[in-house]
Amino acid sequence: IAIIAVLTCVFLVSAVSGVAKGIRLLSNFNMVLAAVVAFFLFVAGPTVFLLNFIPSVVGTYFAEMFQMLALSASWGPEAEDFMRSWTLFYWAWWVSWAPFVGVFVARISRGRTLRQYVSVVLLAPTVICVLAFSIFGGTAIWLQRSGTDVAGAASPEDMLFRVLDALPFSQVTPIAIMVLLAVFFITSADSATLVMASMSQQGKPEPDRKIVIFWGVALAGVTAVMLAVGGSDALQGLQDLVTVAALPFAIILLALIPAFLRDLSTDPLSLRYRYARTALDNAVRQGMGDHGDDFALEVRHQEGPSAAGADVDSTGERMSSWYQRTDEDGRPVDYDYARDSYVDPEPPAGR
Repeated sequence: IAIIAVLTCVFLVSAVSGVAKGIRLLSNFNMVLAAVVAFFLFVAGPTVFLLNFIPSVVGTYFAEMFQMLALSASWGPEAEDFMRSWTLFYWAWWVSWAPFVGVFVARISRGRTLRQYVSVVLLAPTVICVLAFSIFGGTAIWLQRSGTDVAGAASPEDMLFRVLDALPFSQVTPIAIMVLLAVFFITSADSATLVMASMSQQGKPEPDRKIVIFWGVALAGVTAVMLAVGGSDALQGLQDLVTVAALPFAIILLALIPAFLRDLSTDPLSLRYRYARTALDNAVRQGMGDHGDDFALEVRHQEGPSAAGADVDSTGERMSSWYQRTDEDGRPVDYDYARDSYVDPEPPAGR
């Protein structure tokens, strides 16, 4: 409970400071530390073995993907037990994480396109997970084959520290791992707290600090109570609760899909596209009506009531301000249509 209290104080400070400050600094620090730890295991561990192991992992993954997707209880008791302990649990676990993770990533991705958002969210974590699991798991496999008793560990946590103990700098790497895990917890709690606070205020982008603090304390309180009441079985109880609650929420996620598509139909980009198509169709119809097949379309600047967009300003604040891209200080970032890229603003004086 003391550890929970300390971590809660840290993630509340970073959450209250906002996305562009505390959370960003912690996230960047943690990604650098994770890369350093993984690189250390790669260099200090079985480098040649891992270079051969990682491509094999990727190939095996794609080779067995469809077989694993078709796995069901009809395969027998072993397959049923595997699905209950792994497939269904992870399915339910990620469904439970989807709301606040999706909203938080969308929040920090403001100004990006949907294609960029979906591509990065799918590809970046996949690549990172493949490399991380391959390096840590491959090192453990190599140590076990080399005579180090890694598989006899009492828990995955114990196995991790046995791997670190078998490598150089075993007095330093466990500390780095504990710091890494702590900051991962803090950044996850940050995102959950900010999203819950934002939802509590009807999607307010910058929720009030008192609401953020309330949800942070509530999150820590629930965790402490479950730990005090459930003891060592608290995590298992939480996992069972998540699995049970995920099914109805999965139905809600399915219902959100048509609602999201309907919302996209009113997006300024969609409105501009439909407006352009309508203007072109009307011009072609008028040309054929007035001149038959012998006409040509000319696009030129036109102002006044006879202009095609006389009653529409597709760049106006009403249609475009809500998705204006901003930097970490909240300043708007303009778009250079000639270069097809965003123009980063000049930093303020004194920076």
